[in-house]
Amino acid sequence: MSRFPAERLGDAELVQAVASGDAAAAGVVWDRYASLVRSVLRGALGPDSAIEDLLQEVFVVFLRCVRDIRDSSALRSFLMAVAVRLVTVELRRRRVRRWVTLSPNDEMPDSSVMPRDFGGLEILRGLYRILERLPARRRLAFVLRHVQSLEITEVAAALDVSESTAKREISRAKEAIQVRARGEPALWQYLQGLQGGKHV
Repeated sequence: MSRFPAERLGDAELVQAVASGDAAAAGVVWDRYASLVRSVLRGALGPDSAIEDLLQEVFVVFLRCVRDIRDSSALRSFLMAVAVRLVTVELRRRRVRRWVTLSPNDEMPDSSVMPRDFGGLEILRGLYRILERLPARRRLAFVLRHVQSLEITEVAAALDVSESTAKREISRAKEAIQVRARGEPALWQYLQGLQGGKHV
């Protein structure tokens, strides 16, 4: 079924339409933002089998809370904030599982969707190993700013912190990556190439 004319609606109109029970409008919200939300989840967790479940959960929360969204024009920010909260809960849950030894190891899971560029794969694995050791908020701040290219105001809104706190978390994440990258040869070589203005 065509979602026209709902696909022509702005975010504020879409939120109002979904709140009134318009299924086509809900489908347009999915079409418009599922890819962005998925990439935020992937950026925070790396390649992970839980991403699709978390993606569905973000939109379930949206449908459940749509009538309570105060600023209906801030749909993107709302979805980002929900994704961040769910990732934070997931990371905390995994940390607890590791503490009680329910998770056999801390290795990044293999995935059929990983790139076949093995040099790029090693760079990504090195980056994710570093990100996994960062506090959840710091990791998410870095991903939202430097992977998703959100503005500082959007990062702060998604994390529910001040802009100065968001900037501080991003700066500390970058510092940690620069320091710890020395222990990740592929990532270190890549970063050195970027700093030298060359492609590695």
